[in-house]
Amino acid sequence: MSGPFTTREVADILGTETWRVQRLFENGVIPEPGRFAGKRAIPSELMPEIVDALRARGWLPKTEATAQ
Repeated sequence: MSGPFTTREVADILGTETWRVQRLFENGVIPEPGRFAGKRAIPSELMPEIVDALRARGWLPKTEATAQ
């Protein structure tokens, strides 16, 4: 997995809705990453934290294999 990723790319990789990933940053659950051309540039190192946060909210199944 390489990065950085946009919010939509992260959502597609994890099989969730884009708004759910956006909400994690908007609510301060995960610190805002830098931006490139107006879009979040999410480093691949944040993926495990994003997965954990989505699972904690019930937005990803706890047993789903999300690593690609």
